[in-house]
Amino acid sequence: MTTPTHTGSAALSLEHALADPYDARLPGGFAQALEADRHAAFPERLCRAALDRGVAEWLIPAECGGELRGIEEAFELCRVLSRRDLTAAIALGSNLLAALPVWLRGSAAQKESVARLLRAGGFVAFALSEREHGADLVAGETTATRVPEAEGEGGGWRIDGEKWLINNTGHAGAATVTARTGRGPRGLTLFLATAPHDGTAWRRLPKVATHGLRGSAIGGLTLTGLRVRGTDAIGRVGSGLETILETFQITRVLVSGLALGALDTCLRHTLAFARDRRLYDAPVHDLEPVARRLIDAFADLLVGETVAAGACRAAHDRPDQLPLQSLCAKYLIPHRAMDAIESLSVVLGARSYLTGQDQLQEAVFEKMRRDCAVTGLFDGSTPVVLGGLADQLTPLAEARAAGTVRTEGLPALYAAGPPATAPAPLDPERMALDTDGDAVTAGLDHLAALLGGEQPVPALTPARRALLLDLTEHLRAARAALDAEAAALAGDPGQRRGGAAYDLAARYTHLHAAGACAWRWLARHHSPLSPEDAEREGPSAGFLDDGGWLALCLRHLAQQAGTLPAAPVLDEVDRTALDLLNQLYDRNLLFSVTRFPLAERTTHGAG
Repeated sequence: MTTPTHTGSAALSLEHALADPYDARLPGGFAQALEADRHAAFPERLCRAALDRGVAEWLIPAECGGELRGIEEAFELCRVLSRRDLTAAIALGSNLLAALPVWLRGSAAQKESVARLLRAGGFVAFALSEREHGADLVAGETTATRVPEAEGEGGGWRIDGEKWLINNTGHAGAATVTARTGRGPRGLTLFLATAPHDGTAWRRLPKVATHGLRGSAIGGLTLTGLRVRGTDAIGRVGSGLETILETFQITRVLVSGLALGALDTCLRHTLAFARDRRLYDAPVHDLEPVARRLIDAFADLLVGETVAAGACRAAHDRPDQLPLQSLCAKYLIPHRAMDAIESLSVVLGARSYLTGQDQLQEAVFEKMRRDCAVTGLFDGSTPVVLGGLADQLTPLAEARAAGTVRTEGLPALYAAGPPATAPAPLDPERMALDTDGDAVTAGLDHLAALLGGEQPVPALTPARRALLLDLTEHLRAARAALDAEAAALAGDPGQRRGGAAYDLAARYTHLHAAGACAWRWLARHHSPLSPEDAEREGPSAGFLDDGGWLALCLRHLAQQAGTLPAAPVLDEVDRTALDLLNQLYDRNLLFSVTRFPLAERTTHGAG
C-alpha cells in the first residue's frame, strides 16, 4: 500500500510556497488576512500569491489542458488555503464553482475561453441566486430571450434580470448565468457570459456588507439586454437545472474542505493556548473538560476528512454514490466544524472575542469562527440539503432490505493515502441525480462480519475487538431504527418536508459517516503498511492500525447522533487520541491521518 503522504502534491507545494503563516511580511500570513478583514478589503495579495504559484492550473482539468486530475486535489487545496484565510480560499474556490458547468457540459470553445481567463488571473462568478427567490431556482425571474438572426450575427440571446448574493461579482470578467428560457424545471439554461466593456448591459451592484468573509466581493449583477451568442449556452437549452445539480454534487464536497481548514487552525490555536495556560497549578490542557473539547474537535476533523475523501474519489470511480455522499458531506462537515469551533471557544473564554492586533491567535480564531459559519450556506442551505436527503431515505432503506446495494470499489475510495492509480476523468454521463443504494453505510455490515467472525483479527486486542463490535452493532441497530421511522413517515405525505423528516436526515449523515470510517479501517486492514512505510507515515500509523482511531470516530458519531450518551470520563482511546493530537502539533503536521507537513515555523508565533 502506498504510504499515506501528500509529498509532491499541489496542496503541499502551495502550503510550503506560502510559507510561515505567522510571518507578518508574507501574503499568506495571518496578519495580512486580519488586516484585510478589518478593512473589509479583498485579500488581493494572498489570491495573487496563490495564482502566481500555479493555482489557476489546478482549477483546470487535465483533459482541458490544466493540472487538475482529481477532485481530491482541489479539496486539499481548499483545506490548505482556508487554514490561512477562508476569504481568499472561497474567492478562488468560486472560480472552480463557476467553471465546473463548463468543464462538465461546455463546448471545447467554452472550455478554452474559461481556461484562458483563469490562466490570466481572472475571476468568474456563478450568477445563480436571486434576491426574491434564494434557493428556489425554478422560480427565478432572469430571462433569456432569443434574438432573431436578423438582429445579430447568427442570432443569439438577450438576458435580462438581477442576480444577487453572488461571490466575485466585484471583479469577475465572466459569469455562468442561469436564465429562464422556458417553463418549469426544464426551462432553465446556463450561459457563459463575458463582461462587456459597455457597463449598461452588465452592471455590478454594490458590495454587500457581511458578518463573515468581510473582504469577499459578494454583491450582485443587473443584466439589461446583455447579448450572448447561441453558442454561449452551456450544454443543451433547458438542461440548466440538471447541470447545476451535477455541479453541486462536486462543490458541496469541496465546501467541506473549507470548513476543515478553518477547524484545523482553530484547534491548533486552542491547543497552543491550553498547553501554555496554567490553572489550578496545572496546564489547562490537563483538565478533563478541556481535554474532552480538544479530543472531540480532533474527532470531527478525522471523521470529516474521511467522509470527504470518499466523496472526492466517488466523483470519478463511483459517481452513482456521489448524490448521497455530497449531501451528507455538505451537511455534516460544516455543521460539525462550526459546533467544534464554538466548543473550543469555551476553552479560550473571553479571548475568543478579542480582535486586537496584539492578540494574533485570538483574532485569527475570531475571524475563522465568523467565516466558517458561512460554509453551511454555500451550494444549498441546510433546509435544501436535508430536504434532498429526506427524499432518499425510504428508497435507501428499501435497497438495504432487498440486498441490492453494490459495494465494489468502496475500500479504494477510503484508503488513507493517495489513490494507487490516477482517477478517471469526470464523466457527466455517468453522474446521477440520486443514489439507489447506500454502499457507504454498508461498511458497517462488512465491519460487523469481520469483527464477529471466527477468524482472528491480528491488529486488534480482544478488548479492542469487542469494543468495536459493540459500537458497530449499536450503529447498525440505530440505522435499522431510522429506516423504520423513514418508512413510517413515507406513509404520510404531509410529513415529507416536516421537522421529523429533516431530523431523520440529519441523523442519517452520522450513520453514513460511520460507514465511511468503517471502510477506511477495512481498507487499511486488508492492505496494511510495511514497517518502513508505517515509520514514514508518522505518529498516526499505530492509532489507525490498532483500531483506536476507528473506536474514537464511531463512538463520537454515535454520541453526536444522540444514540449513545457522552462518555463520563476520558478512557484509553481518548488519552491516545490526545497524545496523537499533541504529537501532530509538535511535529508541525496537519491534524490528519495522512502525513501532511506544514510550512516551517520561521517566527516565534505560537500555534
